[in-house]
Amino acid sequence: MLIEEFERAIHEINKDGARAFEEKRYDDIPVLTQKAKDAESFQSRIVTLEEEWLSVTEPPKEQKDKKGKWTKQAPATPVAFHTACITRAAAYLKTDFTKQTRSSFVSKDGQIALVVSVSREHDNGSQKFCWFSFHPYQAEFLASKPKGYLLLGCASPDRVLLIPFSDFMPWSNKLNKSVREDESYYSHIRIVTDDGGYRLKLEGRGNQVDVGKYQIKTK
Repeated sequence: MLIEEFERAIHEINKDGARAFEEKRYDDIPVLTQKAKDAESFQSRIVTLEEEWLSVTEPPKEQKDKKGKWTKQAPATPVAFHTACITRAAAYLKTDFTKQTRSSFVSKDGQIALVVSVSREHDNGSQKFCWFSFHPYQAEFLASKPKGYLLLGCASPDRVLLIPFSDFMPWSNKLNKSVREDESYYSHIRIVTDDGGYRLKLEGRGNQVDVGKYQIKTK
């Protein structure tokens, strides 16, 4: 969760920068801008190290070939297709986006807030799913513009969900949560992908919502 902690810190620095501009504290803006750049640079290094670690530590999986023979597959490549997801969302919404942090973007006209998160597909033996964390600062960001969208990349840029925040908000209160020692928390977004569908797992056994209609279809 270290990457997300840096994301939260960058989000707060950006908010401080906006307040400094509104309050005409112009001397503070270069300092805050540099702090944000330093935090983003360090976050990028952590992401790179994490991806390199996964590429050498993830064990190979066995899979049947066309002849029915079991063979070991190479480890899955690290998940890193944020840019491809943003490109698809921009084309669908017919607008360009400006990066705010690694996972948050604002449309060129300033009317749309976008939070992007990607996941590989997990398989626990009984269910296939993609998992994402969702943080209060991300909800705050999505609510800061007239329109907000949660963009979820499910294992591939070809499997992308674009969920309006207005639709997602009622479900967010029903997601499982993890609470830290300082009482801050984050929510668990679990998208069940069995049978080629997309179902959002909510609290309670068997409680799921079909979110397949939010998929950006491949033309």
